[in-house]
Amino acid sequence: MPVPPRLEKEVTELRNLCEIEVSEDADFVALVLKNFPIGNGYNLSSSDLLLKIPKTYPDGGPDMFWTDPRLTLASGQIPQAGEVMETYMARQWRRFSWHRSNWNPNVDNMHGYLEFVRKRLRDLK
Repeated sequence: MPVPPRLEKEVTELRNLCEIEVSEDADFVALVLKNFPIGNGYNLSSSDLLLKIPKTYPDGGPDMFWTDPRLTLASGQIPQAGEVMETYMARQWRRFSWHRSNWNPNVDNMHGYLEFVRKRLRDLK
């Protein structure tokens, strides 16, 4: 199953904001946004950000997100819901197990999901 057309269009739009690496497996399209700005309160100012998008997108929306495993709060503590490490694309990632409670394929998109991620990172301190 190829990259869903709407996802392809949205990734093209997002490439105007940052470098994105795209990888596929049978069920997901993995997007790695290079040097995604993390914000204040962390030990890193930016990190690669991994998003796993179901091939059923936009009917199925993204769930959770992953960062550089070195990312911690500025105090050295592990961020809330970021305790688990996982390996994807031959790299280790810190998984943030935050789930968006509602996804409406008629309204929601990758731009909005990135805002969700930014907000979660701000609120995790």
